[in-house]
Amino acid sequence: MRLHFPICTAAVLWAPLVCSGQITGTVTLIGVAPPQQQIKMDAAPQCAAMHKNPVLEDRVVVGKNNELANVIVFLKPAAGKTLTGPQKKTPAVLDQKGCMYTPHVLVVQTGQPVVVRNSDPFLHNVHAITFNNAPFNFAQVNVSEKKIDAFTTVETLTIRCDVHPWMNALVQVFDHPYFATTDDKGQYTIDTKGLADGTYTVQAWHEVFLESKTREIEVKSGKATNPVDFKFQ
Repeated sequence: MRLHFPICTAAVLWAPLVCSGQITGTVTLIGVAPPQQQIKMDAAPQCAAMHKNPVLEDRVVVGKNNELANVIVFLKPAAGKTLTGPQKKTPAVLDQKGCMYTPHVLVVQTGQPVVVRNSDPFLHNVHAITFNNAPFNFAQVNVSEKKIDAFTTVETLTIRCDVHPWMNALVQVFDHPYFATTDDKGQYTIDTKGLADGTYTVQAWHEVFLESKTREIEVKSGKATNPVDFKFQ
């Protein structure tokens, strides 16, 4: 685990001290991972033809050293408080490639641009199952991309393809910019630009291993204490 917090600056003398740096860490799984089930694409030969090897479901993806991918790691506001930070302007991209959603877990900020891409040369359907945000359901033909309306409210939602029922993606919407997901090495990086000095809770969540993990960190004068690695079992 690595924590990087460069020297903080304040725009004026009475403004709160603001840091620009990174929180990084690694998430691992204790014990034996559940086996990944093979996805049956026999009913869609176009999809099957795009893969030389069997395609495995991607809800639990574990590396050779038990590194756990697709974990959402974020700063959790204290009770009754909110976190504020810069608005993310780079679009979050959800791709349909090889009849799979990539990434399987997408994290976005409210107001952040979102693009849905189809990298396959045939039809997919993008169906968002929402509770707090406006739902959407549209066909995406051939290789193309479409900008959708930005999410406006915090929510955990799913996106599925009604043409290929094994295609599912999980989307987590935050109202602040301090979040990340782990890669296939179990590593994550949270950009802390705009984060004021103080004590914060870092939380990790996985869609299968539902017990959330938390760690407390102290950010002061560009430095943080306590490790921010997590272990799920």
